[in-house]
Parts: sequence; C-alpha cells; structure tokens
Amino acid sequence: MNKIIIIGAGITGLTSAYFLKKPYKVLERNSYAGGLCSSYCKDGFIFDCSGHFIHIKDEKVKNFINKISDGLFEIKRNAYIYINEIFMPYPFQANLSYLPEKMKQECLDGIIKRKNVDIHQNMSFLDWSKSMFGDGITKYFMKPYNEKLWSYSLSKLNAAWVGQFVPKPDTKSIIKSAYDKNKKEYGYNSVFYYPKKNGCGALIDGLLKKVKVNFNSNTTRIDIKNKIIYCQNGKHYKYDKIISTQPILELLKQINNVPTNVKKASERLLFSGVRCINIGIKSNRGIPKILKNKHWVYFPENRFSFFRVGIYSNVNPDNVPKNCYSFYVEYSSFNGKKYKNTENIIEYLRKIKFIRNDDKVVAFNVIDMPYAYVIFDKNLEKSLKEINDFLGKNNIFSIGRYGSWEYSFIEKNIADAKNLVEKLNCL
Repeated sequence: MNKIIIIGAGITGLTSAYFLKKPYKVLERNSYAGGLCSSYCKDGFIFDCSGHFIHIKDEKVKNFINKISDGLFEIKRNAYIYINEIFMPYPFQANLSYLPEKMKQECLDGIIKRKNVDIHQNMSFLDWSKSMFGDGITKYFMKPYNEKLWSYSLSKLNAAWVGQFVPKPDTKSIIKSAYDKNKKEYGYNSVFYYPKKNGCGALIDGLLKKVKVNFNSNTTRIDIKNKIIYCQNGKHYKYDKIISTQPILELLKQINNVPTNVKKASERLLFSGVRCINIGIKSNRGIPKILKNKHWVYFPENRFSFFRVGIYSNVNPDNVPKNCYSFYVEYSSFNGKKYKNTENIIEYLRKIKFIRNDDKVVAFNVIDMPYAYVIFDKNLEKSLKEINDFLGKNNIFSIGRYGSWEYSFIEKNIADAKNLVEKLNCL
C-alpha cells in the first residue's frame, strides 16, 4: 500500500493521521506534539500559545473535539476594549454609548458622512473600514488596533480576510448603540468552547492516544523526483504523497528544484508574527475586581505596544493554582522583525491595575510564533495559486492555517484535514 508522510504533529497533522486509513508516518521536529495548539504547565499554571479558544459551528466537529478532549466548557464571550481609561464591550462599532461624548459624536458623524461606494474585499482594509463604518470608528478602533495586530500598512492590506472576523452591524444598529446599551451578540466567537482540563493541549493529548508520531524528526530536504524526505536526525523516508502542515514557506525551502516562478511567488508572501507572554500571578485577594469575568481585552491605543490581553483563569479557573490568576499578552511584528517594548509588560499591567502592586508574579513564559497572521495583499491569491499548482503536481498537499496560508481556526483545520484524507483514502 502507498505511504503518506505527514509533516507536523499539530492539530491539522494529527487529525489527518487520525482519519487516514492508509499507512502513514507523522514527522514532528520537536520532542512533543501540538505545535501552536500545545499547552504548557509551569509552576502549576497551564498556559496555551495565547488565546486558543475554540469556535465551532459544525456539530460533527464539535462532537469530535468533545470526544478527543474529554469534555468542553461552552462559554459566552465577555470581551472588552480598553480605551480612554474605560472598558467598553466588544465590538466597538456596536457599543458607542460607552464612549465620551466627543468621541461618540465623531463616530456618529463618520457614519452619516460615509461616501456611497461599492464595498468589496479587494479594497484596502483602511478604505473598507471607512466605507463600512465611517471615519470616526476607523480612527478610534479599526485603524489603530489593526495596525498593531498586523504590523503592516492598512492601505496595502486588503479586506479579503474580514469575512466572519469583523462584526458588521447595520447602520441603524450602530447609531442606536450610541444611545442604548446593545443587547445583541455579534461575531463568530460570541460563544466559544474550551477543554475542561489540561488547556487547549487536551485536544492533542486525545489525538495522541490514537496516532503514533516520530518525534525529533525535523525535515530538511524533499527530493520530489525520487520521492524521498530527509530528516536532520539522519533518517530518510520514501513516500507516495505528502501532507505538510508546516508553514508553506518552510515547506518550499526544503524542496529541491523549485521552479523560479514558484520561488518568486513565495517571496511575495508576507506574514506577521506574535510574541505571547504568559504570566501567572499569586494573590490572596483573587483577581482584581476590574477583570472579573472578562475573557480578553483589546488595546487599540498606541500608548500600549501590545494589542490584546487575555485572562486564562477567567476561562478555566482550574488552569491556575489556588489564590492565583493568569494572563496572556500579545505583541505583533512584521515578517520576522524584532518585537518592540516587550520588556516592561508587568509595569504596564500594574499601571492599568490589571495586577495590584502587592500581587506577586510567580510564573513567566514567553512563546514566539514567527508565523501568526497571513498578510492579505494584492499578491496573495496569485502567488498561492502558482505555489499550490506546483505542489499539487508533485503529490504534496499543504494544509492547516500556515500550510494553506490563510486566516483560519481550529474547527476549519480539523474539517480541512478530514476532508483531504477522505479523498486520499479513496485513491
């Protein structure tokens, strides 16, 4: 029977192996599985690779995740925006009543004075936001927050990614939200799920009960002519087909004799990285009152170099020791550049009273994710087509968030892996 090599033991790679009915090998460069779906235990705290909260619409995927993780909590989102020294509920554009009068009026004026233009995904994100929400909402939230998130010019970033990720209340609802508290839930993540124990890594633990992985098997070269994969540990493997879940740029670096047009296409792919700083705090008084029940907070203002803070312990209190609470803090950088101003994070959190002055930092963990957000620009679609045409001709299937080079989430990673292997099972 034909052998399929799976590169990467993250959620996509392990799901592929789980559903495969043909012989396979999973090659994982690390000594552990999970990739960015891993969880880490440090000093009694369970940390993830930032906010890996699970968004599910498909009942079959939900049942699968519930099964492999040994149970999920269903959680109603409590997300906020910290701006002008206040907390306002997310999304910004549906909660204008929380703003000071001047800012509120500017947002309303922007809505009323919007230009009547055709709104489409090939617009720059900046133009899309102004056309969709007006100048005021763009000025106070959409522009500053997304500049920090993407670390890229919003005039060059196009709007192809917004899809379900940016809530789009209608004009009437936006205006109404300036005078009445909004009661409607917006966004794909208004309800999310999280494992009852062991963090997001519980999904990986469950898959590993059924899937065998070759650890410390970093792939270094792929001979597509002779169909051989070479690993850094000296081993090599013959293959018939490859399922690669590593970033597509890393995959292409390993393939010999990549055509010039494909190399050039890969050079046009851009990305943002994220540094996640995980922090564990001990306090006999529990979490500060201002943070009770909040799951994550967005920071659009430029005075903060981080763009989001999440509170793990509010999602699952069992992920921290007694009398403790925990955060993740996210910073972005463009195409592997240096992260800025990450050194004074504890000081910043104390200033805004997320950590009391007498609370003690007892755990600290830094996770760098070089590939975090794919940059959507005018080159992306054409470049990916050239690359995938080449890979497809050579029986290589690049899937997952970074393998497909897309803005996706765990549910889609699982569904895409399952759909692919169901086709391969029939070949």
